[in-house]
Amino acid sequence: MLSSLIRVPTTSESSSVEDIFSSALGLVFTDDLCNHHGDPGSSVIYKSKRFGDLELRLVEPSGEDERKLFAHYLWNAAVLMAEMIAGVEEEEENDGRDVKIGRGSEWSVEGEEVLELGAGTGLAAIASVLAGARATVLSDYPSPELLANLKANVERNVPVNLRSHTAVQVQGHEWGVLTADFSSSRAHHFTRVLAADCLWMPWQHRNLARSMLQFLSYAEHARVWVIAGFHTGRAKLAPFFDVAIDEGLDVEHIWEQDADGSKREWQAQRDGDREDVTERKRWLVVAVLCRR
Repeated sequence: MLSSLIRVPTTSESSSVEDIFSSALGLVFTDDLCNHHGDPGSSVIYKSKRFGDLELRLVEPSGEDERKLFAHYLWNAAVLMAEMIAGVEEEEENDGRDVKIGRGSEWSVEGEEVLELGAGTGLAAIASVLAGARATVLSDYPSPELLANLKANVERNVPVNLRSHTAVQVQGHEWGVLTADFSSSRAHHFTRVLAADCLWMPWQHRNLARSMLQFLSYAEHARVWVIAGFHTGRAKLAPFFDVAIDEGLDVEHIWEQDADGSKREWQAQRDGDREDVTERKRWLVVAVLCRR
């Protein structure tokens, strides 16, 4: 279960019994899965079998605009993205195809140029650095607090020898703003573009798709990886894939996966749009996109 990969640090001085209990609710009451972790200004630990423990600081938003981005939590989509990047190679059947997950597969970042959009804590990008990406950029809304927190997480979790200016960088980027220096200088540069839990704002779908296309390399193997949870409702995120196709991307693979790893066919609508809220929190959509 994805929740079991996250631990909230506790100290005897600052944590009461209630604090410890509340941090474990997703494990105690498994029907009501915890799909986000931590609190603003706190830390969480991602327990990776491949990389060891990674401690991630959560930003303390300074204003309402930053708070509305919900970058001050670690979401299960980012945890699953990190697991896919770091995973042990195996074959999983999806829609009649054998899809390899992890090292040596289509989810490998080794030797790739990686960009994470809407990075939040930066977990997926940090996992990419540790998994052998040639160069990695963590990007998010150009808020000083968000970017400073991303830099701190890189410094905390990426060894100095991998932290050279060319290997890992933090950049501000507002989706759809394609004339800024970063957008122009890195146009069509990245062979892997990552987006974890970035689909919950329908009014930003077209801007997000345009940023993906702006940065995605023309190399034949270049791909966009998208993972998003259904906690805000399937109707909010499902239209993104139509928008992405309209902008010039193709959906190469797409499926739904729950917190325990079970997979099922993707559906833009399910149960007549009457999905149980508790049940849908367990599920995420996973997609691989490419240029048309």
